[in-house]
Amino acid sequence: MPGSPRPNPRTSPAKAPLSLDAIVAASLDLVDELGCAAVSMRRVAQVLDTGSASLYVYVSDRRELMLLTHDLAVAAVELPTDGDWRTRLELLVERVVAALAEHRDLASVGFTEAPTGPHILRLIEEMLRLLRLGGLEDAASAWAVDLLGQYIASAALESAARTDTETVDATAARLDAVYQALPAEDYPTIRELAPLLTSGGGARATWKLRVIIDGLLAQS
Repeated sequence: MPGSPRPNPRTSPAKAPLSLDAIVAASLDLVDELGCAAVSMRRVAQVLDTGSASLYVYVSDRRELMLLTHDLAVAAVELPTDGDWRTRLELLVERVVAALAEHRDLASVGFTEAPTGPHILRLIEEMLRLLRLGGLEDAASAWAVDLLGQYIASAALESAARTDTETVDATAARLDAVYQALPAEDYPTIRELAPLLTSGGGARATWKLRVIIDGLLAQS
């Protein structure tokens, strides 16, 4: 249209170049905002202002994208350097749990997949090394990492859910009410332990980890 101003290419904001790092970071942002179920190739492409086909140059499918997203979430976990092997192992596991718990339900990826990104492999390598230092045989060390991985996933999901204090308190109150309403003649032990069944928080998670390691040592 005659006389209409034309956009100045020098002042128009430049679109950031597409890269694997940008794709994975956008996926992690979506997880933080909406949860894992919301992440799709199409939605990530929309966030990056590109077409879905462009993403397949960098990742083969959504499964690979979620594994990379999971790996990014633990990238900043630092390896403990102080204390004996057990102290360092417990602290390392707690740090991985905390890192994953910051990203909603991302830890659920660990239940259905075996993450093999560079960041998670760095952590697995250290866990195996520490377990060997603790005297565990090679087979026990290898299987222990699998067991610790399941613990990390479940503990991170539970910790993520606890960030909503009102929801946690409401759930605990609901469960306590259900337990207390049970017939005492049929469920005497549940009735007696009801307060303990709905309490513990972070202390419960710490206790679980110590029980796992105690069991590993007892088997070695």
